[in-house]
Amino acid sequence: MKNLMSRIILLPTAAGIFWCMAALALLATAINYGNNLVFALAFVLLSIWLTAAWQCRRNLHRLQWRPGPEATAFAGETLHLSGSVCGPARRRRDPVLLCAGRGRQRRRGLAAIPAQDAGSTLELSLPAPARGQQQIGGLHLLSPHPLGLWLARRAIPDMSALIYPRPAGGRALPGESPHPAHLQQEAGDFHGVRAYRPGDPPRRINWRIYGRRDELAINDFDGGGGGHALWLDISACEGEVESRLSQLCQWVREAERHGLEYALRLGHAPAGGADPARPGRGRKHLDDCLRRLALHGGAPSGKETANPAAPAGQPGGTRP
Repeated sequence: MKNLMSRIILLPTAAGIFWCMAALALLATAINYGNNLVFALAFVLLSIWLTAAWQCRRNLHRLQWRPGPEATAFAGETLHLSGSVCGPARRRRDPVLLCAGRGRQRRRGLAAIPAQDAGSTLELSLPAPARGQQQIGGLHLLSPHPLGLWLARRAIPDMSALIYPRPAGGRALPGESPHPAHLQQEAGDFHGVRAYRPGDPPRRINWRIYGRRDELAINDFDGGGGGHALWLDISACEGEVESRLSQLCQWVREAERHGLEYALRLGHAPAGGADPARPGRGRKHLDDCLRRLALHGGAPSGKETANPAAPAGQPGGTRP
């Protein structure tokens, strides 16, 4: 967790400008007619205007910002950024928003009141940029409180996002590959131990043998076969590279949804060696495969300035 070291920019809102002009008009009227009651009203309005200014700035002062986990989304859909803010316990703070952009094109997230210890979560939804590892810039914290007469803004560091290829259907899953998958279950009676093979589940390691011999051995069971795995090869897809990656992305999601074991072949295995990926299933394996697809082929990795005016995906679209 680190402090926001950037300076706070404080500007009056449209309501704040109107408030100030009304107070000055009352002051001019009081001077012209010598009315003490109007003098008092004008000074009260000006004092409220100035007090709201320093209170609005104080709302962002000494805040601490902690970015959330790396955001992920499919290209063309909605990217959900998140983080948390917390402040000192000496007073209660007003709500703070996570925003992107400026002026009428500003996109605001959900407001939260900074807490003392664990912090309060801020969220922001943006259109997902192009595939690859991206740095989302142009982000800041915003506070229009109290009264909405002033607007305090403070920039925050860029946030990292991983954008997966956009899933594209059109072709059914390929048939089973002749390559066997690793064992999926422990069925039948205990048969003995055998040498460890890459892909074996860690829960079947015999730790007693490892402690005596410093060698990995696996408890073997009768009937614990796992069947064949799906090897999803980029060469089996058609079109340009992005179209092929989109097709593989759809196949990966379908294989996971059907409970199949699968692996990716992206055409960059070492010469004379096997593809480093291994068949598997589950959330972690799905995330690993989607990450490989997102970063395949030196996907553009750079800073993306948040552009709220860009067309966003359907709210509530499919998330990884």
